[in-house]
Amino acid sequence: MIDQSNHEAAALLGAAREHYQRGQIQATLDSLLKISESLRSSEDVLLLKGVCLARLKKHEEAVRALETVLDLNPNCYEALSWLAVLTKKPDQIHQAIDYAQRAIRLQPGEASGYSSLGACYLTARDAPNAIEAFQKAVELSPNIAENQHNLALALLMARRHGEAIQCLRRAIELAPNNPESYLTLASAYGLFGMMGETLDCLSQALKRMPNSAPLHSAAAGAFAMIGNDHAAELHHRRAMELSPKYRGGYATWLLNQGRFEEANRIFDGMIADGQAPAYALYSKMQTVKLSGGSHEIVGEMESLLCESPPGRTERMYLHYALGRAKEQLKQFERAIGHFDRANEIAYEIHRAARPFDIAETQQEHRAVQRLFLQLPPIGSASPTDGPIFIVGMIRSGTTLLDQILSGHPGVASGGELRFWIEEALRLVAKDPPASLADVLAVGETYRRYVALLTDRSSRATDKMPLNFAYVGLIRAAMPGARFIHIRRHPVDTCLSIYTTYFGAGALFAYRQESIVSYYREYLNAMRFWRENLPPGVMIEVDYENLVAQPEPEVRRLVEFCGLPWNDACLHPDQNQSAINTPSRWQARQPVYKTSTERWRNYEPWLGAFGDLL
Repeated sequence: MIDQSNHEAAALLGAAREHYQRGQIQATLDSLLKISESLRSSEDVLLLKGVCLARLKKHEEAVRALETVLDLNPNCYEALSWLAVLTKKPDQIHQAIDYAQRAIRLQPGEASGYSSLGACYLTARDAPNAIEAFQKAVELSPNIAENQHNLALALLMARRHGEAIQCLRRAIELAPNNPESYLTLASAYGLFGMMGETLDCLSQALKRMPNSAPLHSAAAGAFAMIGNDHAAELHHRRAMELSPKYRGGYATWLLNQGRFEEANRIFDGMIADGQAPAYALYSKMQTVKLSGGSHEIVGEMESLLCESPPGRTERMYLHYALGRAKEQLKQFERAIGHFDRANEIAYEIHRAARPFDIAETQQEHRAVQRLFLQLPPIGSASPTDGPIFIVGMIRSGTTLLDQILSGHPGVASGGELRFWIEEALRLVAKDPPASLADVLAVGETYRRYVALLTDRSSRATDKMPLNFAYVGLIRAAMPGARFIHIRRHPVDTCLSIYTTYFGAGALFAYRQESIVSYYREYLNAMRFWRENLPPGVMIEVDYENLVAQPEPEVRRLVEFCGLPWNDACLHPDQNQSAINTPSRWQARQPVYKTSTERWRNYEPWLGAFGDLL
């Protein structure tokens, strides 16, 4: 067979490049296939093939093609840059960084190499190096919106929010029809509690892109935050109309509202259509109570896991759901096996690139405590004019306690607010050191934020459990604030964390040893506040006592908050407030005791948790 002529091959390659320039990626690959097999192994053809496969999200094939390019030419800048992007997964991050650094050494004046390197450092959660890389990319190409956006992501990771917001505004100026920058800017405003700015940002974006499902979904989330359920539902429905993949978001919102039957109908549709069935089954299991015998939903999950092996994230959801199902069926060894596998996968996805470091947490907590001790003495204030903070370890009963207190007609639930996590660490990092005036100013910002979220009441709860680290600083900012510390059996608490999926949050999750070390640091922090707060500022309640004898405990807490008694506080299952936590189903049930001493079912398999007994 006569080989293809160089002239013909060049013409076909030229046609392929023309298709690529027009954005016709599949047509580009089709043209490359017409080139003879012997010439298809050339550097130019392989490079274009690899880039096209990458754009089609066929990552494994793309990596193979581009690695072959490097075998032919180790100094191919384009192949190195693409490989840096394609291999920036937690388990390959060092290789990805090496590819990006090699590309930069070849062409130090090209912004794309620094952009690739910054993306690798973002994946590794290395904010300082990511910022340095993206700043260089912006310096070389200041009018590329993507570089401004990515620099903002790195700055947000470093809690340099003001600078991040400026970068995002610049990115929007450069690319006003890119929804991603609006979405990130709205999220950044939300971290400050600037809900007005969040809604303005999304409104501006929707005027330009009224048919953007992600923007409608984000608007739904923002309206849900301020309790505008009507607007939230309208935007959720519009997002779902524009893209069926947003059905899951709407169904999850329905779960938060306690509308379980409506949510499950949507999840059933997703399962029938094969659209994110693993997530749908996982979500349904949050509201299902199984007993002995066989159950269709268990068979569906096991079949999906074994007969049609799903991707990594889907496997994780199925293992969490099967763990819950097997526990309800009292098959505890099988349950813990599924939870172990779910945590292994969640760790690979969220933590492997940058494992939890307890020393960093301890350093942050000590810095907050030092700042508190440096402030002048704080005066007292009436317990009837400040917010009520519910603190403790996550999965200790904070949601139940929030439902109890916000059932009172004079109290509104603010939910879990990240405000103090962000602002406390900003105050600690302030140079020169933060003064009492700075702390009080943050307190006023918080008051305005909560007033927007809970405008139906003068009192509000904030049930962010991790505020336990900032109790004294919050009290300095708002002398009228009151703190309820809820405690639960240490092993029950840690086991509940281990059997719950938190996404990218809860940095200490997914490893038993990390959970235990964080739990011990939580005990240290609470010991510090107990020793350094004046009497009457914080009250402590044990979860086990609360569920065993609700009325005396609830009466004690209501009195501590300076509230008149109301019987509604004894019926948290009748509270209609939205619940955006994993406890959304449990908190809507009458107070029950079955969550106490859960750990005994898993006693042979406790592992590191047994050290807390």
